[in-house]
Amino acid sequence: MIDLNLTSTVVGCRAVLPGMRAARRGRIINIASRAVVPPLGGFIGYTVAKSAVIALTQALAQEERPHGITVNAVLPSTMDTPGNRKAMPDADRSAWVSTESVADAIAFLASDSASAVTGACIPV
Repeated sequence: MIDLNLTSTVVGCRAVLPGMRAARRGRIINIASRAVVPPLGGFIGYTVAKSAVIALTQALAQEERPHGITVNAVLPSTMDTPGNRKAMPDADRSAWVSTESVADAIAFLASDSASAVTGACIPV
């Protein structure tokens, strides 16, 4: 869970930051999880990893603000995907989030309209 959800985010951020710093602008949008705000028991590895992604996002936002880089996160709840439908066939899907809604939030954070938004963790 740590490698899949946190280490991959750290590696991705490290990979893009040099080019963004050189350009003096950029947008990093991390994916955390609404399920860890507040933290719940039952899936500790996932909770710790996604909570760390939130902390990374907020700390990195402060560090990169002077370089013209914004760093934000989207926190989806359970997403309506084929994999989740298969894994939870009897679940009530009425509150599940569409992948389009998550994509819309990401697109906003990547846009020029969000140039002043940094360190935000947006639940979807």
